[in-house]
Amino acid sequence: MTVIAAMIAGSGAAQDTVIASDTPGALDVPERWDCNRIRPDYSAWLDKGNPAANWKYVGKTYRDTQTGETYNWQNWLDWAEEARCAAVPPETANPNTNLLIGGAITVFGAGLIAIHAGSGPKSPG
Repeated sequence: MTVIAAMIAGSGAAQDTVIASDTPGALDVPERWDCNRIRPDYSAWLDKGNPAANWKYVGKTYRDTQTGETYNWQNWLDWAEEARCAAVPPETANPNTNLLIGGAITVFGAGLIAIHAGSGPKSPG
């Protein structure tokens, strides 16, 4: 019986690590996310030299008390990137985004060079 009791206690402990969205200090539910609500605090935290991994919302899972859905800090970062929050510090943004932007600029620039090269004076031959 002690093994079963330990298994039940262990499964309850895992559920206790999810924080209800109405808990004081919890990360707001996704429906309330706004670029100007969390970004200034987060930027100030990073500007003081604190590591992103130690931010107060990192590593925690929250449960929306209205819908029962769970969310976390990575969900906010992904949302902020999609919402084009100018406030998301570059060290926490997806590094692949910079590669995509750089690739798009390169292709666009190459296209402009090709267009310009083809618009010069024609040779008489």
